[in-house]
Amino acid sequence: MKKFRILTIAVIFATFLFNACEETTTPTGPIGAPNAPTSMMATSKNATSVNLKWTASTSESTADFCCYVLNVTGGAAVAPIQVTKGQTTYTVQGLEEGTVYTFSLKAKNTDDSLSSAATINWSPATRFEKNENDAPIKIYESLSDFGSGLVVYDKDSKAPRSAKVADSKYWTLGLYTKDGKVLLGSPSLLDYTFGTTPGVTEIADVITGITSLDDIYDSQALTSKTFAAKTIDLTKYNSNIAFVIRYKLEGSTEYNYAKVFVKYVNGSFLQGTAANRYVEFILSFQTKAGVPYAIVNEKVTNNSVK
Repeated sequence: MKKFRILTIAVIFATFLFNACEETTTPTGPIGAPNAPTSMMATSKNATSVNLKWTASTSESTADFCCYVLNVTGGAAVAPIQVTKGQTTYTVQGLEEGTVYTFSLKAKNTDDSLSSAATINWSPATRFEKNENDAPIKIYESLSDFGSGLVVYDKDSKAPRSAKVADSKYWTLGLYTKDGKVLLGSPSLLDYTFGTTPGVTEIADVITGITSLDDIYDSQALTSKTFAAKTIDLTKYNSNIAFVIRYKLEGSTEYNYAKVFVKYVNGSFLQGTAANRYVEFILSFQTKAGVPYAIVNEKVTNNSVK
């Protein structure tokens, strides 16, 4: 009799344990959507690539968080891209310059629920580190015979080139180094005797605190900037600078946009020896007029212009 009672109690206890475990493992419902990533930004890497950057979803710290899903629309169809948890940058490749793409990033949980999207519009732009002669891009000082103007994009060579005063009608930027001045900027404001007046180049604020064009991101198109014809006094700076320009190519009614990175080397913007000292550049140029996505927001700005 005692054995029977003990066996019965054991069976009842085991049944209770089984039911209790079963109840604790039963799903309580869907996890729910994670919080969205924020502060989506972009910059043009080259003619076929765009760099993206964002602030991570605050849901990343939960066990249910899976990854991010990036959708790219606007050009040829692109399959959704899965981006690893913990990653806050991504380079989208295989794009076409001049096409404005929409990049939409969502956070995803393990139950496939998705957050709302962090979105930005952007387009790739050509990166120039060499001129038409496959040499570094330079503007020479005023006394040089090599030219004190820069053509950001020559339509024939499809590359930047230096230009002399006699070729001033094509200048995009000019350099003036007389009377103790080192001025870079809109050619029409520089003290040269031009046979043909250069076109108007407008410049936005100067960007400092950078090591390359890849340091600069933004969440808005360049049309949000304030542009004006101006010159930049290079003696006011002691590190690399960059700035946004817009101008109209000959025969165009719309602006072309570019970003200009100016190298500061060994304590000076002017490199080489007199009277052929020069300033060296790297350029990002949007070859399609009316597409304002060659550069992005000022990381640090300084308005020391005249």
